[in-house]
Amino acid sequence: MLSIVSTLAATVAVLATALTTPIERAPAVRASPPDVQLRFAETEPAPGLSQVDGGGRVLYLHPDAVLSTPDIASATARTDPVSAAPVVELTLTPAGRDRLARATTDNVGRILAVLVDEALITAPIIREPILGGRVQISGSMTVAEASNLALLLSAGRTSSGRSLADAVLGRFD
Repeated sequence: MLSIVSTLAATVAVLATALTTPIERAPAVRASPPDVQLRFAETEPAPGLSQVDGGGRVLYLHPDAVLSTPDIASATARTDPVSAAPVVELTLTPAGRDRLARATTDNVGRILAVLVDEALITAPIIREPILGGRVQISGSMTVAEASNLALLLSAGRTSSGRSLADAVLGRFD
């Protein structure tokens, strides 16, 4: 009985120390959603293209984004029913939907790279036009990473048009 009490007392002391020890570095707080871009890519370098490495693959990106973060109306983390891998499903704004439909209709067979904060996440080949305004980001993400990305992207806009992060942080235009 004495050893159980001693063990409990030692555990409480360790917990009390852990709970009152200051954290050396606070976790980063994001003031805005991540920068998502869908950009056409090539497998060979050419003037005006920038190189990006990801997943053991080197691609060369065109400078203009087909879509970017403001084109995203909502984001949801899901599990792909075919691969069982975590994915983030994006629903686009009407303008984003129309832009993606035109771009994919005119560019079947080309690579469309998906970047998040300038990191290459995936780079599928466009097999058919994407007309419905929904796209899926897949790649080497964990469930937690997909959930975090969807949460950050789905923060979206408040009714005043400000990002939720700006509203929470008290930033005004």
